[in-house]
Formats: sequence, structure tokens, C-alpha cells
Amino acid sequence: MTHPRFGVGLGLALLFGTVSTASAQPGKAPPAAVPFKQFGSTPEQFWQSSVLRWTGQLSLDLETIKGEIANAKLAPVVRAGINTQIENAILQTLELDQLVRKGVPRDKVFAAFADVEKSLNALAAATNQNPIAKQATAASLARADSAYHQLAAAIGAGDNSPDRTKRRLLRLADSIDDNTEELRTISAEALPNERQLDRALGQYARDVRVLARRVRDDADANQVKQAYLAMGEHWGEVLGLLGRVRGLPAAVQAQSGRVDNLHRRLGGVLNLPPGPGAPLPPPGAPDVKRFSFAVGADTGGQPRVTVFADERGTVAYNFFAYDKSFDGGVRVDMSDLNGDRVPDLVVAPGPVRGPGAPLPVRVYDGRDLNLLVEFVPFPNWRGGVQVSGTDLTKDGRALIAVTAEGTQHIKIFDLAQGKEIDSFFAHDQKVTGGVRIGWGDANGDGIPDLFTVNGPGNAVTTVKVFNGKNRDVLGEFPVLDNKYRGGAYIVAGDVTGDNIANAIIGLDAGAVPLVRVFDLKGKMLVEWLAYDERFRGGVRVAMTARNRVVTGPGAGLKNSPLRIFDTGRVKAPLAEIVPFVGFDGPLSVGGR
Repeated sequence: MTHPRFGVGLGLALLFGTVSTASAQPGKAPPAAVPFKQFGSTPEQFWQSSVLRWTGQLSLDLETIKGEIANAKLAPVVRAGINTQIENAILQTLELDQLVRKGVPRDKVFAAFADVEKSLNALAAATNQNPIAKQATAASLARADSAYHQLAAAIGAGDNSPDRTKRRLLRLADSIDDNTEELRTISAEALPNERQLDRALGQYARDVRVLARRVRDDADANQVKQAYLAMGEHWGEVLGLLGRVRGLPAAVQAQSGRVDNLHRRLGGVLNLPPGPGAPLPPPGAPDVKRFSFAVGADTGGQPRVTVFADERGTVAYNFFAYDKSFDGGVRVDMSDLNGDRVPDLVVAPGPVRGPGAPLPVRVYDGRDLNLLVEFVPFPNWRGGVQVSGTDLTKDGRALIAVTAEGTQHIKIFDLAQGKEIDSFFAHDQKVTGGVRIGWGDANGDGIPDLFTVNGPGNAVTTVKVFNGKNRDVLGEFPVLDNKYRGGAYIVAGDVTGDNIANAIIGLDAGAVPLVRVFDLKGKMLVEWLAYDERFRGGVRVAMTARNRVVTGPGAGLKNSPLRIFDTGRVKAPLAEIVPFVGFDGPLSVGGR
């Protein structure tokens, strides 16, 4: 098993001109993602947010490696030597993070990033020298390598340096080579009869080396592009072969995802849009980034977000959505906002305490969790916000609904237009407790409708569904009875299989942890207790990619466990997952 190589290259997309990406591909080509218009932040602010996203991720990955080394059976002197390299890498990453926050000139940022690269190379070399350390940290170092390349791309956005671009291309090619050979090894062990797959991977690896040689020799730009196109043809062949394997082993799936991500980043540096060799895998092919659901640590915890690839609890990403010092909590939702068939992640902040500007709502690309857009929906509001997104509509609208927590105010933004398109109050402004929101097609017309429920306050807790065409009220009914005013959380999802969204609610704090599913007329279809009936912290609800219900508790349960339920069999959860060990506070859950 080889460790990924880390690299220094920083340039993005401008050394080479664009060329046609037409190329034979297995499977149907995916739809082009709808670009979002930037609004709500300056280019410099957006660059800073993008870079800090990945310095935080890299720091988290390095801390994971530190823990793995602590638990590995290593001689004290070996452990001490590796720990020195880990601490140095953490320190260099922190220094880079601080320089970006201070807004220093880019040349200083580039120099600091070079120090990060050197420290990561030294760490990889140190672990590679010891078989036990190498085995213990292989997966985490691969994740750190991925975060490193994303960080390089974020830092280099807009940088025109040919030297830095060349170096990045070479390092990316090295990393693809290493990870492709690792994929060959894993596939040979797990799929010994797939000889055609091994040949296709071998050809892809040779194509990578051809590209690296042409870049190293300063070949004509078109020759480099043609090498990438050749890579794409054989990577598409690999995906097609993997797509025909039933019960694809998780290790093969995960490693093919790493190679695919690196391939895409290489195309980005070459200014080639995702195309040859970087399509969405055909049905059944590995796609570890088809996320199932996400969870955020809410008020009282660090703004930690974990994205799960499946209902078994396989972690796809784990990162800080805002600065680690922020303790107002983070709220999450998921939907395919840009229409590329991969759900994107939306995060929103809880209340801001002390001085400072309101924090933005952020949208991350479902493919690699790069920042797509950020905006402040209520410029003078320092309280928390709730957020919900819907899949890209048939007429190309990327809709996000946002509420100012504690109020009835809802704003709707279209990210494709980069602007607010609606603003209204769900209930009379005298109704206290705020409103919670979710999107779903309530009447089967193919247009997303807005589901709402009010929080704890002075009015009966009521579900209200607004028509997505004209905001007419399609349905309105109490969640419990005409006396209950304790509030609820809501998500919309098709649990009956008729392509009509149902209202799924979880009662708020103070009530039993009850989850209920309703049709549009207010008929209760199924209900169950998500946690022990003595628990009174409230229940937040979301849907997985398979239309199963995810529940997250409010404060008061040890380690705040997530639970997943099949609405056809609700007596016991299908799974229970602890996303943040040691955190007993409330969780925000989001899925699609």
C-alpha cells in the first residue's frame, strides 16, 4: 500500500485554453450543472471562505491521524518521531489559516502553503517507513491528501503563475498514479476475476504517466490536453466495468471515488469542464458522494458537520462549517440545487453571540464539498436562521427558503439568479415561536411546495403548506390537537410511494419524542416514538436518500444519537449512529 503524494502546485485553469470535451463515454452523460451567481460577499471574502473551508478540513484530518498513531502498536521512539511530523503539519496548517484570515498578500499565502506541503510530505515519508504506522494511517492520509488538493485549488483560484500550475499538474498526476495503483491492488484482492478491469486500470495509469511526462517536458498545451482526453476514455471504461459489478465492495467503491475526484481536479487545472473520464458514473457504478444525509451540531457545540454516504453511518465528509470558536450551532439541509443529480449541502448558522457580523448561509457542491455560494439572508439579523433547499426545478430555479428564527418571516432565494425572489410571513406576525420549513411536491404538479410548522409559542402548532406556484394555502392542520402549542420540526417526503410529499413532524422540547406522518388533508398515516418516552428534548426530522426518516434529538441524550426509521416498520430503528462522541446537545439533520 502506497501513501498519496502531496504537492505544491497552486495555479488554476488559466495556463491552458479550453477545448471540446466530446469523447466516447459509457453510459448516459449527466446534465450540465446550473452555475450559481455569486451574491452577498465580495470576491475576496468568498476566496477566504473557500480556503478556510479546506484548512479546517485538513486540520481535522491531521488530528485523526494523530489519534490513529496514538492507538497504533508502535515503539515509543517511532511514535515520537511521527508525532513530531504530525504536530509540525498541524502547526503549518494553522499558520496558513491565520494568514488567510488576516488578509495578507497572496505571495505570503503561497509561501505558507509551500511549508504545509513540505510538512505533509515529511509526515507521509515518516509513516511510510513503518508498516504498522502505514497501515493505521492509510485511509486518513488519503483523506488528508484529498483535502490538500482541494486547498491547493482554493488558494490558487485566479492565480496565473505558469510555474505553480505546472507543479500542481505534476503533483496531481503523481497522486492519481498512486491512487490508481492502490485501486488496482484493492480490486485484484476483492474482485480477482475482473481481469478486464485490471487491464483498464493499467491503461489509465499509463495515460497518467504520459500526461505527467508531457507536462514535465513542457510539451505543447494541446498534447497535454489530448493526454487528458485519453485518460478520460479509459477512466470512463473503468467506471463502466465497475458499474456492472453487483455488490461492489465498499473499499473498491471508496478508492474509485478518490481517483474520480483527483481526475476532476486535474481537469479543472487544465480548464477542461467535467467531461472526458469525469462523468457521473452510470447507474450502479461507484459514487460514494451520492450522500444520504447530513447532521450538524446545534447550539452549544462547535459548528461541526458530518455528511454520511449511507444509512450504515459511512462518513463521507466531516468538517467545520464556520470558525471553530462559534458555538451558536449549525443547521443543515441537502438537495440537488444545481441539477447534476448529486445532492448539495446547505448550512446555516445559529444565533451569533457577542460582536461580529451575521454569518452567511453557505452551499457546498455535493461532488467535493467545495463552496459554491454564500449569502446573508437577513443582513441585520443576529439570531439563528433555519434553511431548506429543493432540487433544481424544471424551469431552472435553484430555490432555498430561509427563516429568521423566532419570527414568521420567510425569504426565498434563487441561486441561479443570485437574488431574493420572495418574502412573506407564514403566520400572523403576532404568532410567537418562529416557523420551521421544508420543500416537497404536495399536489403532484411537479412544482415544489413549501411545508411549514410553527415553533413553541402562543398559537396552536399547525402545519401549513403553501403552493409553489402562487403561495395559496394547499393544506392546514394541527400536528396533535387544538390545544398543543409546544411547536414542532418538519420535513416533507414521499413515504407512501405515490410521488406526493407527506408532512413529517417531530414534536419540540417539552413533549414526548413523537414523530408523525400526515397527508395533505391532515390525516395521520403513522406515528412512533423516536426515543424513550421519558425524553423531553424534542425531535428534529429529515429524510435519507432512500426516503427513510432520520431523527436527531434535542439536548439531553448522552452522545446525541441519530436514528433511522422505515415508516413501514417503526417499532425499532433500522440504525443508530453517534455522529459526535461526547456531545450531548441538540442535532440538526438534513437529507433528501
